[in-house]
Amino acid sequence: MPAPIIKTATVEELKNLFGWDNSLMQHKNISILGEKFLISILKAEGCDFDFTIAREEKGKPYFLYNNKVHFSVSDTKNYIAVAVHNTRIGVDIEYLRQGKRQLAQRFFHPAETDYLNKTSQADYDKAFTQLWTIKEAYVKMTGTGIAGNFSTLNLAPLRFELNQSYTAYDALITSSYDSQTELFITCCALQ
Repeated sequence: MPAPIIKTATVEELKNLFGWDNSLMQHKNISILGEKFLISILKAEGCDFDFTIAREEKGKPYFLYNNKVHFSVSDTKNYIAVAVHNTRIGVDIEYLRQGKRQLAQRFFHPAETDYLNKTSQADYDKAFTQLWTIKEAYVKMTGTGIAGNFSTLNLAPLRFELNQSYTAYDALITSSYDSQTELFITCCALQ
């Protein structure tokens, strides 16, 4: 796979395709839908291997019997995003949310809070949400999670743009915004 494959679907669409088990909690059903969505994408790409999923020590999922295909799954309310690549990858999907300065100071690198503070007030929420998805996707790619080094990495883009790609820490970061759904989707793939 030369470029990452990034696909999104609504939970309702996936529910209609794969079903829903009313005996399970919603978050478990969402997890199952994400895995089934992932496998359907891979099968559509012509992949045919044992899709057994295992987890690294800090929880990053991987295919137990195939170390050449990497993936990441994310969900937010009624959307699920899946990213697949031939290197480590992370994806995050989030609805536009209110950017809270206290949260930024707690979880973001000082250079990232400076970046946000230089953003116009009109764009602050978008810049905050985008940066949050960038950081989430990055730690999903590395498998470190937010508890480890979330605030020690400066992943701020050089300038605020709703749709952009750039490189940081040997990762290609691609972030996009859909104004109709108000969804940010960011993918980080190891280069």
